[in-house]
Amino acid sequence: MTDPLRVVHLSVVHRPDDPRIYERQCRTLAAAGYDVTYLVPGATPGRDAHGVRRAALPLRPRSRRWLTMRDIVVALQGLRPHVVHTHDPELLTLFPALRPFVPHLVHDFHEFLPEAVLTKEYIPARWRPLVAAASDMAQRGLARWADGVVVATDDILNDLGARPALRFVAPNYPRLAHFDGATPIPEIVADPRLRLVYIGGLSQSRGVPLMLDVMARLEPGEAELLLGGIFSSRAFAAEVEARLPALADRVRFLGRVARDDVPRYLASADVLWTPSRPSAQFSRPTVATKVFEGAAMGLAVLASDLPGREIVADEGIGINVAPDVEGHLGGIRRLTADREAVRAMGQRARAAVRERYCWEAVEERFLDFYARLCSAGSRGRRPGSVPDR
Repeated sequence: MTDPLRVVHLSVVHRPDDPRIYERQCRTLAAAGYDVTYLVPGATPGRDAHGVRRAALPLRPRSRRWLTMRDIVVALQGLRPHVVHTHDPELLTLFPALRPFVPHLVHDFHEFLPEAVLTKEYIPARWRPLVAAASDMAQRGLARWADGVVVATDDILNDLGARPALRFVAPNYPRLAHFDGATPIPEIVADPRLRLVYIGGLSQSRGVPLMLDVMARLEPGEAELLLGGIFSSRAFAAEVEARLPALADRVRFLGRVARDDVPRYLASADVLWTPSRPSAQFSRPTVATKVFEGAAMGLAVLASDLPGREIVADEGIGINVAPDVEGHLGGIRRLTADREAVRAMGQRARAAVRERYCWEAVEERFLDFYARLCSAGSRGRRPGSVPDR
């Protein structure tokens, strides 16, 4: 009997409970018999009930993350993986050094990198175009060192060159098991108003000020917003928190919501609100993970009419509106005026996700990607000692 192939999923940016990395990819591989480790800052070391081992990297601020490279090398020396699967753009820089010592290298493109760079508030605005162009060139060049790539949408593949040839599109569809059996929070569902929910990144581009502007224009008895997530910066947090007291009768601020608690808050709402603003990041066709998660819980969707959001109207699961205050204000008033239509949209949303837009519908193809990656014809090296850096 041969030992299982050792796979390390690696990130210095994401959280130990990241749904794309841990909940979907790591758990799927572990259930299929791979020996899976998720190496990530802040992890509680040990193997969990799903067979995934978490290993910790030091928690460091963005400006000092480069120091973590040494810790990664030390960890990989002990783990001796057959596959290293990275999830952050900066980790592509490790590939030339790992190439002779790790049999199979995979990089996961979670987003359109150049467009995302243009929205980074910690990069001075005048430098963002240059940094975006440089990051695009770097990812194209370094991705050639990989044996395979995984991307969140088909369109990301257009940003890469011809190599590597082995590719897989892993959409950000939810794992249904995470949402099954979620019970609403009685205190919240007792409120007769239309209940909107947004849980995710809290930033300008994701429409947080727009949501507050809209809620300020509504009458207190029309709707309530459940707002949760992590702020993009301390300055933006202070700006938003200064506005919340005046909206306390219609905005319930949740702060950071633990991954295991997300289903209960979704189950307590009627509408999943995704009011992204036009920006470089949202100029490419994308559908936020939260749209599918809300749909899995039977929520109607209120979305900005941006590239990729056509699915909302095409599937009849909600409405797309102009990505401004007037558009979203009108959208909410349309939904409050016809609660039966909201329920029907939610029922269609639940059916669509459970039939087509769930991780369970694609995970066998993900396992096939790994089988092809690890086949004898794929470079065929044995894991060796990772060099010091």
